[in-house]
Amino acid sequence: MTFDYQSLLIAAVFVSQIFVISFYAPASWQRYHSLLFKRYPKKEYPRLHPLPLEELERKFAVFRPMHLVIGALAIVAFVGAATWSDSAQGFAGLMQMCLFVQLLPLYIALPLAIRLRTSLKAMPPPSARSTELRRWRVTDFVPPLWVALAVAAQVLGLACALAIYLYRPGTMGILISFINSGAMLVALTAPLLGFGCTPREDPYMSRADTFQARQRFFRGLYVLSAALSTWSTFTLLSNAGLIQFSPTFQFVGFSLIAQLLAIGAVAKQNSDLNTRDFSVYRAEDGAPAAP
Repeated sequence: MTFDYQSLLIAAVFVSQIFVISFYAPASWQRYHSLLFKRYPKKEYPRLHPLPLEELERKFAVFRPMHLVIGALAIVAFVGAATWSDSAQGFAGLMQMCLFVQLLPLYIALPLAIRLRTSLKAMPPPSARSTELRRWRVTDFVPPLWVALAVAAQVLGLACALAIYLYRPGTMGILISFINSGAMLVALTAPLLGFGCTPREDPYMSRADTFQARQRFFRGLYVLSAALSTWSTFTLLSNAGLIQFSPTFQFVGFSLIAQLLAIGAVAKQNSDLNTRDFSVYRAEDGAPAAP
């Protein structure tokens, strides 16, 4: 394969994708849970671990080799594409296919994450609970400018999808773009009207940690929605032939978004482990110890 600037860009993003998605993020995730159980054992912090440790270790024993095998296959695919691929677009397309496969363990782990969160929320509330008397607003967590830009991006995406549907109805991706922009617009405006404020992740979370969790949630919601809507709008305009936007750069952009999300999730976990108040999960005096 002849390497030009596009191919070199794809190669760099491909290598970083393999490292971040298949090695860095999974290893950080395993390390987080290992340190969590080591620093805060279930016997002393029963409210922090609603599921048995043995069950989680069995799941981790499956995910660890799965990530390694998929990462090794992605490396083989990269070497083969760098050697025999005849175009930058084909190189980028293979990178996109590898990304979908690399995310497979995440889909498999999703039921476990949902079960863990549900178990945390289902725990009996503490005997003394704090009451939030203040009515929180979205702008307490996210600057108004970010909110305005995110909503404007969704409105622009809807208007673009509607205009292309009216004037170029055969364009690929119109319905998907329209549904995504409409659903995200509802998700962004509902909190502004007082609906859907995120509750505590569990009944024992401290007020300070609850505020930070909500802040992270709303920042992610409004910032990422604006970025994804912009990317989706450019893709739709390219499909309609109104702008020249190579699929190669679409694949590169999607890979970079996935990598940034993975790095952000790792940073969130590290921050959570170092700054969160875990004392609220300690067993009360006289309470029965966890098995």
